Amino acid sequence: MTKIIQDETQRLRDQLQSLLDEARINENKWHRLNQFEKQLIATRTLPELIQVMLQGYKSAYEIDVVTLVLSDPEYEITRTLEREKRGSSTVPGLVLLEKLNSNILKPYLGSIDTELNNSIFDPWPSGCHSMALLPLIRQDGIIGSLNMASRDALRFAADSSTDFLERLAAVFSICLENTLNNERLKLVGLTDHLTRVFNRRYFETRCHEEIANARRHHRSLACMFLDIDKFKLINDNHGHLAGDEVLRTVAGIIQSQLRNNDVIARYGGEEFVVLLPRTVLHQAREIAERIRATVASEKLRITDEKTIQVTISIGIAMLPGKLTEDDKTCSQSLLSSADGALYRAKENGRNRVEFKEADSQPDEVLPLSVVG
Repeated sequence: MTKIIQDETQRLRDQLQSLLDEARINENKWHRLNQFEKQLIATRTLPELIQVMLQGYKSAYEIDVVTLVLSDPEYEITRTLEREKRGSSTVPGLVLLEKLNSNILKPYLGSIDTELNNSIFDPWPSGCHSMALLPLIRQDGIIGSLNMASRDALRFAADSSTDFLERLAAVFSICLENTLNNERLKLVGLTDHLTRVFNRRYFETRCHEEIANARRHHRSLACMFLDIDKFKLINDNHGHLAGDEVLRTVAGIIQSQLRNNDVIARYGGEEFVVLLPRTVLHQAREIAERIRATVASEKLRITDEKTIQVTISIGIAMLPGKLTEDDKTCSQSLLSSADGALYRAKENGRNRVEFKEADSQPDEVLPLSVVG
């Protein structure tokens, strides 16, 4: 009898110890999760938030593969990443989809499902045996999924508790929504309300940055000043609403002929300014001539019944290869040179491209592909 009581007592002690050990493990998990959540909440930009989620979580929890699939039907996330990363929206482990596929609309924990669309993991996690797919939900809608894969077949077992993972997905969803809202507010202050391209304030800041990059990496930089010819006559003959429509249309045409890393802004009135990083003179002239010809060939609709044709004059200046002044002074000089070239285009008959070539330029260039 005594032996039975001792065995039962030991069994209860072992059971209690097991529960205590599990409680300590869970307490440690919650503590680590709490610290990681604070790290997510502290992020200020979209690239930083995505980087913390993809790399920070993978490292903190020793997971072999972590990816994010996000819905981006209006290309808002793509454009935000392009602005923040200066032309590139590519992030390893991030998959942006116009339309979410049905595979990520419900939670899944278990063995690797080879029937899943490969876009959920890019590249596919070879060598992994278990996976977790967690939908990201905001405002009762699916905005993407957080995906993990492990070489350990038991890491994401079908009967595993999902409390920690579901909370992480919920916190990340909120952080993503807040970050995008902050980006929208920031963009409002940097965008011209009429043409929806950047404003002069943004351009001046970006110009200093691009000059600093050109100086640091010995890269070329071109600047274009663009002015709609005889714009006052358009306002006088057709009204200011027609003038506004011309400004919007011309801004769209200019933007359609630029590359991802190029910068367009409305500088004031009917003037636009463009920065072309890593672009030598002959490429800048090709881009400018393409813009000029496209604008001249377009019939711009100003009312339902009426169209007009306009032309544009363009001045180009190149940043010198040897910079002896500070970035602000170089920026002012570059803009002044482009403005001077624009003035010559006006004097020489309008609807033309004039340029001021720098004494020397770096040779590095970018492909002349455009954003459609």
